[in-house]
Amino acid sequence: MGAASTVISTFDQRRFFDKALSYGVAQGFITPERCTIIQADLAKGIVQIANYFGTAYLRPDLELALIRTVNLISLYLEDLSKGDIHIAAQSLQNNTLLSHSKKGADLLRNIAGLAQNTLLIKSGGISLDEQQSYLNIMSSQERISWPQYQADLREGQLLQSKIDLGFWLAKKLKLASDDICDAESLILSSMLMLYAMGNDEKPLRRADYDRYIKIAKKKTSTLNAEHLAAFFKAAPATIQTSAQVEMNVFIQNELPKIKTGNQHVESYYLRGGHNEISLYDQGIADNWQRLTGLDSDSETLATLLLFSACELPFKAAMLKREAIAITQYVRDHGFNASAITQFIDNNVPMSQREEINDFWQNDLKAEAEAALANKDPQYPDLYMERALRYLQQRCNAKWKGRA
Repeated sequence: MGAASTVISTFDQRRFFDKALSYGVAQGFITPERCTIIQADLAKGIVQIANYFGTAYLRPDLELALIRTVNLISLYLEDLSKGDIHIAAQSLQNNTLLSHSKKGADLLRNIAGLAQNTLLIKSGGISLDEQQSYLNIMSSQERISWPQYQADLREGQLLQSKIDLGFWLAKKLKLASDDICDAESLILSSMLMLYAMGNDEKPLRRADYDRYIKIAKKKTSTLNAEHLAAFFKAAPATIQTSAQVEMNVFIQNELPKIKTGNQHVESYYLRGGHNEISLYDQGIADNWQRLTGLDSDSETLATLLLFSACELPFKAAMLKREAIAITQYVRDHGFNASAITQFIDNNVPMSQREEINDFWQNDLKAEAEAALANKDPQYPDLYMERALRYLQQRCNAKWKGRA
């Protein structure tokens, strides 16, 4: 029955709750009495969700609450049953509708709380406001994609495993608590060291990196599994598993680059930096890496520059309420030239200042001014829909769905 009911579900385009309920009724194991209870539970759940996100006294809020409720129930049923409509229908027969919607909301809260990057920074986790904002956006979509939920969950879990391994390595290698470090770069340095039979008790310096690269380049170089296991002997089983996965990734992806001389030193965490620079410049470089991560992609740069030009606390990701604040600032004041100059001088490494100033002056500034303004009476944007859509596409936006 499982395979057949999954096939039925695949070709049925209704939301999963609708499909499961219809299937259960048609098969006769969701009784008329149970349908009456489900109907009452659905009405109760709609009112509760309308009050949670707004009010149950306005029709638009109630209509949106219906969409939210069905979305949450559908997500949980599809995740519980792994797409098997028969199992989902049995759950509707045996459990309350309110428990289904609550567990669907919990699935989304879990996604919202997962890691967004691999920086090794102790934090208190996602705030309740950010959690509710994510739940608000996701539950109000036309439908929630279960495959996308699974993909987001896998990505968040992968980032978390890297962070856990990174913190373990930071402790093992006696990394100072105030050092700014990305887990991926520290892991990469550690895998290089271990592949080259090193046993360092501190993060690599540039000289160590050069020495281990030469060893790894040799045709006869190979992984000593016992050496790897010994280094992680005292680690929890989950860390040992993550370390083996990361070593496999290193051998598959990074080692071929090393063999041909195409590896990038900037991808590795090196104590003292990648080049000999002053302590002041090193501090700026470390802080810039903390702000941007390793890639410094255009979305992250645009986010930092727009925050700074609007005299807002700068960071590498933008929430919807911050996008609204940026738009309002530009419409009220325009960009603050001195603020952007101060940001570049105080936060960008000397070697990148000219390039980033050029990016601001000749690319982002005029484009953003035009996109965020509301000056054309033939093309009004009173509710900021066009501006928010631009920021969502141009920046490292942390809200989903339509702007």
